[in-house]
Amino acid sequence: NYDYLVFATGAETSYFGMENIKKNAIPMKTLNDAIEMRNTLLKNLEKAAICKDIHKRRVLLTIVVVGGGPTGVEVSGMFAEMRKTILLKEYPELDTSASNIYLVDGGDALLSPMSKESQKDTLEAVTNLGVVVKLNTKVIDYKDDTVFFANGETIQTKNLIWAAGVSAKEFEGIPTESYGRGKRMATDAFNKVNATENVYAIGDTCIQLNDADFPGGHPQVAQVAIQQGVNLAKNFKLMLENKPLNTFKYKDKGSMAIIGKNKAVVDLPKPKIHFKGIFAWMIWLFVHLMSLITYRNRINTLYHWMIAYFSKDQSLRMIIRPEKKTKGDI
Repeated sequence: NYDYLVFATGAETSYFGMENIKKNAIPMKTLNDAIEMRNTLLKNLEKAAICKDIHKRRVLLTIVVVGGGPTGVEVSGMFAEMRKTILLKEYPELDTSASNIYLVDGGDALLSPMSKESQKDTLEAVTNLGVVVKLNTKVIDYKDDTVFFANGETIQTKNLIWAAGVSAKEFEGIPTESYGRGKRMATDAFNKVNATENVYAIGDTCIQLNDADFPGGHPQVAQVAIQQGVNLAKNFKLMLENKPLNTFKYKDKGSMAIIGKNKAVVDLPKPKIHFKGIFAWMIWLFVHLMSLITYRNRINTLYHWMIAYFSKDQSLRMIIRPEKKTKGDI
């Protein structure tokens, strides 16, 4: 039983109904996904190091990243830099020229929600890192270590990283008419779910179409969820005092994406300013560092960042698997 119910359940990876991709691709949404991605890549590197067949080695080393948003750009840029530094150090027997890194997106630009300047700078930066960018290219299947595209092209790889999209989760008991695009719960200006009386939704799991500045719904980023949570908490207090409620109005603080070492793009809305390169990279680091909740976490993270920056190395190269719990374990 409850007086008010608030859904803040986020989103999950969307495969757009392609079962083979859901079964075989590497998702990139949660911490567990990131660990599994690292495990898979390390295993394939170990296999490539002892593989004598040049074709099979190329399949093991080739990486295809699907999704030209911030996640896809960051991951592909990171792999490109690792290929030039860490791989040559750890696997000198590997000819890294035999590997290719592809960044694939169905749209006509990378980082489509950001400014034209950011899109142009990002495309130039990832290309200079050696990433092969394929725009206006849709993936339709992935089986037998082969990625199939709508234009008839194929790429053979054991490493398909899926960062192409997300969808919200559906819940039994919520009316069908309460859901909007991407399974997101449609809400009013106060974040109350449509066709309900005391159910609310905030963040990625909801879509709000009554903000004049965002007629298609707010972007699925952390700031939207934070601001909606704060506004809803204030409204609950106003309900107790029988006072008028505050409608939600998203205050866009800007967008940013990191591409690689000393490479990032930043867009600020007011005034409309665009940054790129090392200055944008430093802004990205500062914002993410200050987002951590304790000074200890900030200092610890900064320390490890500095070691990784100056050594051009990082220590997380162990295959880690969580212990599987048996039925009945807590």
